[in-house]
Amino acid sequence: MTAFSKNKKKKQKSFIGGVAVLTASTAVVKLIGLFYKIPMIYLVGVEGMAYFLAAYHIYTLLFTLSTAGLPIAVSILVSKFRATGNYSAGEEVYKISSLLFSFVGAGFTAILYFFAEPIANLIDIEEAAACIRAVSPSLLLVSMGSAVKGYFQGCRNMKPTAISQIIESIGKLVLGLIFTKIAINKKLPLPRVAAAAIMGLSCGVAISTIYLFACRARVKKDGSSRKEGVGGKNIFKELLSISAPITLGAAVISLTSLIDTALISSRLQHAGFAASVANSMYSSYGNLSIPIFNLIPSFMAPIAISMAPMISDAAERGDKAGERRLLNSSFKLSALVALPTSLGIAVFGREILDLIFPSEISAVEVASPLLSVLAPAVFFSCLITLTNAALQSYGRAAKPIISMTVGAVVKIIFEYILVGIPSVGIFGAPVSTVLCDVTIVIFNIYFIEKYTCGVGKITEMFTKPFVAAVLSVGLTSVTMSIFSRYVSIGKYIVFPIIAANVFIYAIMAAKTDSVTAGDIELLPNGRGIYKIMKKIKLLK
Repeated sequence: MTAFSKNKKKKQKSFIGGVAVLTASTAVVKLIGLFYKIPMIYLVGVEGMAYFLAAYHIYTLLFTLSTAGLPIAVSILVSKFRATGNYSAGEEVYKISSLLFSFVGAGFTAILYFFAEPIANLIDIEEAAACIRAVSPSLLLVSMGSAVKGYFQGCRNMKPTAISQIIESIGKLVLGLIFTKIAINKKLPLPRVAAAAIMGLSCGVAISTIYLFACRARVKKDGSSRKEGVGGKNIFKELLSISAPITLGAAVISLTSLIDTALISSRLQHAGFAASVANSMYSSYGNLSIPIFNLIPSFMAPIAISMAPMISDAAERGDKAGERRLLNSSFKLSALVALPTSLGIAVFGREILDLIFPSEISAVEVASPLLSVLAPAVFFSCLITLTNAALQSYGRAAKPIISMTVGAVVKIIFEYILVGIPSVGIFGAPVSTVLCDVTIVIFNIYFIEKYTCGVGKITEMFTKPFVAAVLSVGLTSVTMSIFSRYVSIGKYIVFPIIAANVFIYAIMAAKTDSVTAGDIELLPNGRGIYKIMKKIKLLK
């Protein structure tokens, strides 16, 4: 084996290991975030969590604007300079990005802190002002930490990013609960209690940032580095040129959440609901239904991360057959995960929420039918992650921005109209989200067919996984129905029943050739997964 081949294999192993680390940390963070809502709804109440959620969505949008694209740009430039042995240029990228991140973060922190009341009035949830002010320091802190994350990712070291995410989530959970309990014991008004809850996020981010800087302080400078002049101005331009389209695309996604914040409560009040009732409906939807909806699409990232460089390499070599095979496999893997989960959430929305949240919480009654209506968007949201990555790998990063912008407009129009109709009310929110995601997928697939080798007949790729999903979910439904006739099914028996049928679905998908060995190998550590599946005779 040549030195080049060994180096390439080492890089691929490092890349796959990094993806695995980030995937594991994403799973932990998502689960902590989901279960964080359970005690918080008990302590703060459904209405109080509406104030929390409003502030969080505003924070998320500004967080995205300040950090979505820049860490990726930093990682790309650091990786590029280190690959040529010019470590000093990589250090210069870190220094410039740190200043840029800090400046942007400080500006957004100041906006939230000093304009909390006008922002709360703008979204028609005046009581959210205290929460907006409490979360404002997070933007400066997370921006500073993001420069460090980008640097380490450029060094192919994903552990600091992964560990910092877990630290932030645990800090948010533990400190948020402590602060909330203190605020309740002091008998503070509900908006102040909600602000205490979200203060845990700010403190969690602070601890996470301290950890990242500690990791950065331990980095040893390489004395053998080549010192080629790159120029701070050139680095600054490259950072902006790489990060701008990524930031815009991510900002549009965050904007759809902010649309919910801005429209749902105000339109419900316009439809005749009292402000407290409107805020409680919005909170039930945003704090219970949406986290379940967001859980599955977040796990599409490893497929997208693995797929993008492979497609880019195939396109560079002019391997059209390879491109098409990679695109087809990516779509099939996405369908394999997204279709059964979408159907499962649609049919068992109430059971899922009962399993996670105490059934006596009134929000469960409101959220469960909303989750069932929202379920189809899980499938389309997974496809959005995949198609965005595909277009970016072809150098068409601007196209997903167009798609998502059109989707956001569709969401605004339908949500404004539907939520304001008394007979539709809060159900207009999930319906508009489904329409938004369908629109984005249609546009993205159009761009893929126009600017790439295309993916062929999509219906053929989705038919077998859909049939397997319908049979599996149908079997689960029948099983639960039979059990309920003879025994009283507690909510915890739902989990083993669903888990058993997930296994049955995997068998059905394999036996109907919904997935092949080539598809599995696209995943991180795909060969290892294929060997296991072959050993237990799920695949040939």
